[in-house]
Amino acid sequence: MKNHIFLIIFSIVFFSCNSKEQLKKKSKKIEPTLLTKKTYTENQLSLHKKYKIGDVRRYGIFPDSANLYRHPLTNNPKITDVLDIAENEGVELFFPKGHYNLPLILDSRENIKINSDSAEFDIIHITINPKTKKQPKNIEIKGTIISFDQLGISGANNVKIDTIIIKSDIVKSALKMRARGCHIYYGSKYISIKYLEIYDFGSGDKRYSNNHAALTIDGMGNQPKNVLIDKVYIKSTDRHGVYITGENHFIGNIVIDKFGVGSSNYMLPMQDADLIEEKLFSAVWINKCYNSIINNIYINNIDSKGFFTANFDEGDLKKPVIIQNLEVENFNRTLPIRFVKNTGVKVGLIIK
Repeated sequence: MKNHIFLIIFSIVFFSCNSKEQLKKKSKKIEPTLLTKKTYTENQLSLHKKYKIGDVRRYGIFPDSANLYRHPLTNNPKITDVLDIAENEGVELFFPKGHYNLPLILDSRENIKINSDSAEFDIIHITINPKTKKQPKNIEIKGTIISFDQLGISGANNVKIDTIIIKSDIVKSALKMRARGCHIYYGSKYISIKYLEIYDFGSGDKRYSNNHAALTIDGMGNQPKNVLIDKVYIKSTDRHGVYITGENHFIGNIVIDKFGVGSSNYMLPMQDADLIEEKLFSAVWINKCYNSIINNIYINNIDSKGFFTANFDEGDLKKPVIIQNLEVENFNRTLPIRFVKNTGVKVGLIIK
C-alpha cells in the first residue's frame, strides 16, 4: 500500500514539474512574438525612389490623392510609417503643398522634424498617447502648415512651429465642422510658435461644446508654462478671442478683428473660470496667469459683440502679466475693459 501511495505522489510531482517545464518552454517561444515589433528601414519603405529621402511622396503619400492610406509592405497607415522613419532614423519629413485628407497625429512622438510647404491637414494633434503614456517632445514643424480643424497640444515638451494657419472648410473637415482653434493644454511647456493665424472659430450645436476661445492656453492643476508666440492673428471668432492661464509666457502681438459673434449654446464650463463666465465673451481674457509679457494687443470692436473688450481676471500683481500696449479701434462702452479687484494684469498704455 505504501508503495502505491509513493508512486501516486511521485507521479503527481513528476507531471506537475514536467508541466511547469513545458509551460516555461512554451512561454519562451511565445514571448518574442508578443513583445517584438517588426521594424522597417527607410529604404524598405521607399516606394518611389526618384524623390529625395524624407519627401513623403517617396513613401506613397501624395497631396490631393485618394491613394494615401495603407503601405503595401507593412499594411500600416503610410503616415504612421513615415513618422516612424522620422523618429527612428532622424529623417526630416517634407510635405509638399496640397491637401492631405489626413490628420497629423504626433501623439507621444519624439525628435520629429517636419518641413511643410503649406501642406493642409485635418486636426494636428500633439499629446500623450493613452496606451504608451509617453510625453511628446522635441517636435519641430518648419514652414507653413494648415489645419481645417484644430491644433491641439497637451502634455508636450519643446514643440516649435514656424507658421500654423487654422481655417474653416466643412468640405475638407473630416468632422464636417467649422474650425476649433488652437488649444495648448494641461502640462505643456516650452511651446514656441512664430505665427498663429485663425480665420474662423465656430459655435452652434453640441459638437462645439468645448469650443471656448480661438486660442486657449489652460489646464487646471497643471497649467501650461513657457508658451512663446511671436504673433497671433484672429480674423473672426464666435466666442472668446484669447484665453490665457499659466506662467512664464511671452506673446509679441495679438490682433483680433472680430469676436463674440456666435452662440454660447451648449458651452461647457472653462478651466479655472467660474460658472457662467465662459458665456461672457471677450476678445482677450487673462485669468490666473503669472510672470508673463504681451507686447501689443490690437482689438477691433466695430463688428464685435459679447460682454468685454478685455477681461483682466484674477492674478497676482507680485507676479504680473505685463501688457505694454492695448489699442482698441471703434471702442464701444457696451464692451468695457474689465479689471477685477485682484487682477494680476498691468497695462502700460491703453489707446481707445
